[in-house]
Amino acid sequence: MHMKSSSSRPSSMCMTPRQDPLMFEVLPQEGLKNESVEFILGMPLNQILTLIQQNARILSNIELMYSRKDPLGRDICVYLSNDGIRLMFHPVTQLLRLIEVDNLSQIVLKYKEKIFSEPGAEVSMDKVDEFFGSTHPGAYDDKQKICVKSWRGLSFCFPTAESANVEVTPGFGPLRSLKFDSATQPRLTKMSIFKGTAVGKNEEVTMPLAAYCGQNRTLLVSCARKNGKITGVDVLFQTQNGNAASRISGELELVEVSRTISFGDSVAKVLSALGAPSKVFYKSEDKMSIHRGGCKETLSPQPHFFFNYFSMGLVS
Repeated sequence: MHMKSSSSRPSSMCMTPRQDPLMFEVLPQEGLKNESVEFILGMPLNQILTLIQQNARILSNIELMYSRKDPLGRDICVYLSNDGIRLMFHPVTQLLRLIEVDNLSQIVLKYKEKIFSEPGAEVSMDKVDEFFGSTHPGAYDDKQKICVKSWRGLSFCFPTAESANVEVTPGFGPLRSLKFDSATQPRLTKMSIFKGTAVGKNEEVTMPLAAYCGQNRTLLVSCARKNGKITGVDVLFQTQNGNAASRISGELELVEVSRTISFGDSVAKVLSALGAPSKVFYKSEDKMSIHRGGCKETLSPQPHFFFNYFSMGLVS
């Protein structure tokens, strides 16, 4: 996986495309998925990265891009170069808010179990209308010469600059119809999946229940104070309890929990408040010294270690 900030120059990548392109089911307002991988709107960044690492055999040449100058103002991007899939995450919540496919020559797309685009037979405007239904004319941008066909949670971008025989008919506001023959009709260059009615009017995404997997989702972390001094942190988070939210899906109910972690708390108290950490890290020398516990009841100095609650963005 390649990491770079938006202020740095793009680094060269060794492209090693697979013999067979991946096939994904298109789910408007939800995401992309197949038998091995699913990218669902609302999934947290750390879960997507873990998913990619677990499927390194089929997902390679990954770029992680972010802004060093404005990390909380610009989206985080994960780009799957081999598949032409761009995943955009909200910079603060780090939840997946937008999915773009910008290279149709490297991916197979299907909708309701029927393939509508594949390498060598990329989807055309007529095919988009056939599969998704033409409920209204597309929105046409005269300056960029782009026609956007959109439905709730899904849009297709067709540039017309290279199509000499395309005629744009008058319409109401930005809504226009295009006239073209089958040989010169515009070809899709980008497909977007999002929440809401349009890409620029995205609705706020929430983490789907299926993405919790028993993990906690932090909502707010604030300082805990006593007599004007900081004594620890107050953590407000969402988690699943043991009650079923739906008898049909079997998903567990989501609840909000508030816990206070104070300086000097014991290991048992932290575990009781937040649950088991994602990982426990030790200093290399301390990790070795722990094995001497069989010879000595106490270690001096005591080994240092910390809990990483990766899904919560916390270290204790």
